[in-house]
Amino acid sequence: MARMTKTAAIILVFIVGFCVQILFAFADCRDTPQKAVVEFSKAYLQLDKSMAKRICSELVTSDDVDVVDNYIYQAYKEARERGFEIKFMKNKLYQIETETISQNDKKAKIRIAGKRRTSINPVYANVATVFNLNQTHEVDATFDVVLEDNQWKICGDLFSHPLF
Repeated sequence: MARMTKTAAIILVFIVGFCVQILFAFADCRDTPQKAVVEFSKAYLQLDKSMAKRICSELVTSDDVDVVDNYIYQAYKEARERGFEIKFMKNKLYQIETETISQNDKKAKIRIAGKRRTSINPVYANVATVFNLNQTHEVDATFDVVLEDNQWKICGDLFSHPLF
């Protein structure tokens, strides 16, 4: 066999790497109950309105009240009572682990565990981790997830969860 030149070997590695990246990108596009729980949890702890995308339709607006806006307003009010801005109420989720407790075609029960840390801004979270400036808190929650309009969404009593 002819020996492969260094250039050909490098090109071959790049081509294989590119193909693997495309494969991973397609695998990540698939919606799963675990992905829904992780996305919701991250948005919930960051006080991000995008959490509404992962909440089942019966909960998004119950009794003509937008539960997401109400939750964020309550966090704002609590921060103001403490003398802080709302950014001090944001948290970031780390070391996330999910476990499927039960699942069928339309429903699933997913447990999420991890750690949360105050995240005033993206840089603060990283600096606080390196220098151990603030405490981490354990997160351990179980969510009911339903398939609605071909997308997994969280249902249940979300905004009074004691572990968040």
